[in-house]
Amino acid sequence: MRLSIDLSSPAIAATIDRDGARIPVTLNGRLVMPHGIILDPAGQLRVGVAAQSEPSASYQFIREPLELLGRADTDPQVDAVQLLAGQLWHVADQAARQAAGPVTALTVTIPSGWGPRRRGHLTDAAARAGLPAPAMVTAPAALAAYATAAGTVPDGSCLLICQADRHPATLTVLQATTDGYRELATRSINPTRDLDQALAQRIVDANTADDDPLRAETAHPTQGQGGLLLESVRQARQLLTAQDRAPVLLPAPRKPTVITRDDVAAAAQPLLDEVDAAVHDILGAADVDRHHLSGVIQREAETIPGLRDRLTTATGLTPATLSGHSHALADGALTLTAAHHQATGTAADTQLPRVRLRIRDLTSAILLGACSLTLLLQAILTADINTTYALRVVGVRLSLPELGTAGALAMLTAFAVAHLAPTTWLAGAPSASTPEPATGSLIRRGYLAAAAGGTITAALYGLATGTAVEFDYGPYLKWTLGCALPLAACAAVIAAAAPRIPAHALPAWLARIRPAILHAAIGATGIYLLRAALTLTPPVDVTGMPGLIASAGAALIGVATALTAIRGRTARAITAPGLAIGYAIVVSYDTHSALIVGYLVALTWWGIQLTAHTLRLVFPAAGKALRRLMDGPTS
Repeated sequence: MRLSIDLSSPAIAATIDRDGARIPVTLNGRLVMPHGIILDPAGQLRVGVAAQSEPSASYQFIREPLELLGRADTDPQVDAVQLLAGQLWHVADQAARQAAGPVTALTVTIPSGWGPRRRGHLTDAAARAGLPAPAMVTAPAALAAYATAAGTVPDGSCLLICQADRHPATLTVLQATTDGYRELATRSINPTRDLDQALAQRIVDANTADDDPLRAETAHPTQGQGGLLLESVRQARQLLTAQDRAPVLLPAPRKPTVITRDDVAAAAQPLLDEVDAAVHDILGAADVDRHHLSGVIQREAETIPGLRDRLTTATGLTPATLSGHSHALADGALTLTAAHHQATGTAADTQLPRVRLRIRDLTSAILLGACSLTLLLQAILTADINTTYALRVVGVRLSLPELGTAGALAMLTAFAVAHLAPTTWLAGAPSASTPEPATGSLIRRGYLAAAAGGTITAALYGLATGTAVEFDYGPYLKWTLGCALPLAACAAVIAAAAPRIPAHALPAWLARIRPAILHAAIGATGIYLLRAALTLTPPVDVTGMPGLIASAGAALIGVATALTAIRGRTARAITAPGLAIGYAIVVSYDTHSALIVGYLVALTWWGIQLTAHTLRLVFPAAGKALRRLMDGPTS
């Protein structure tokens, strides 16, 4: 499991990556966690504490442990590395509990400008927390990777990153390289006050008397009522993203007030006034011109009125704005470090242990083949053949869906044989003169052979049926091949993609792709009993009760359909009895073909699911990139 922790944003966010699936980590029951830490007199840490929860004097509250790294002037003295280790351990522990697995690779997003000293402290903190050495990604690079995941940035082109989600806002120029981004220059846009603090001061000045102590406390918003007011201002700004007016609660006994977007725009004016000069300065520091920029990316916690327009004017490009993407940096850092952490081995250069083929290893293939042949023979032997007085066949009526199921099960038999290829050999043992082939090569050969062999067998079924009933084999060939070819196509795609499966995922993949014998046997038994009841052939001609046996056969088909199409245990437990009862109720001569076709659809869906699972392992980022592409550019 790869874990990515974003330490550079206003709140800590974390994402885990398991086989290409990105999952946000819930921290203390929330998606993000404050940076604050409480240190009690006994030296115990409590992480994820918000500023307004500052404890009494007997406890020490550290708002930003990252800011203490490398500083010797802290009062009182604290071990900043140990504080950071506590944060990392807490996040990793939450991730391990949610993913039910250990952290095998760690990525940390850090502020821009960190050098060897603070990076070394971070590595020490990870070691103290019992975590792997972290791969470090600067916040601008992670943001660029997240914002451009759906497209490509040509090598050598430049991006301007504006991070306005923290104070002070920063501008960074990045240049795209083959392995990520190179930072060319960074500059802060540093007005006198943070936007929230400036807005809080405007509110206090407009709603309190000159001698109100709240005015002094607003100048130090981390203390007393000033911190509560600042939090109320932040909440009001969040509300203004969806409405024109928002309330701000002033500390009692003062009355609440209301702010509008115009108030925010006025408070943001000092910041906006510096944008043009800041962009000009950073482009000069990076030694680039406006035409070198291929894009501008802007991130803000809450909307800053006018900032996007100022950036557009200064750069000539409309920024892509990210607002409310709490895990943007954690996800972007994972994208950049995928090659760093990714296991180098794939199925193409991996050799799994193989054993000599035993008879019991063929049990699955033998049972599936027996089910296939049984349905084929029943379809032929129960056919209603119409002949003339000259014994010329003029018409044949048999169950085409049953014949198609026989063809599909023949292809499933080929799947079972192909599944043995990576882990068994027929005879002898590999030697120096005959080196052991790679597992990926064996998988490719096995499933290509399955696609070809299963298709040929299904075609022979159709030809054999036509020969046996002495009638045109065209309709029979269409059904046997039509039901087998979708599975053959799945086998061919698996053969093409499987050599690129990561080596660590091979055992789980092999277990997943094994055909389920029980499900197929239940389906074949149900079809056999249903057809026997309708044609009054063994065992119905001996036992009687064709109606009961037909219902039992239909119920088995319903169970097999549910088990084949659905993977979740809970969904199976709910769906299988429902389909069994429903099939048993509606079964008749007119509906039995539809029930069998439903099972054929489930078999095809099973093959599609296996193919999709294989492709997800081979191309883990394709699904996410496609979703972002469909969502369009962020604005």
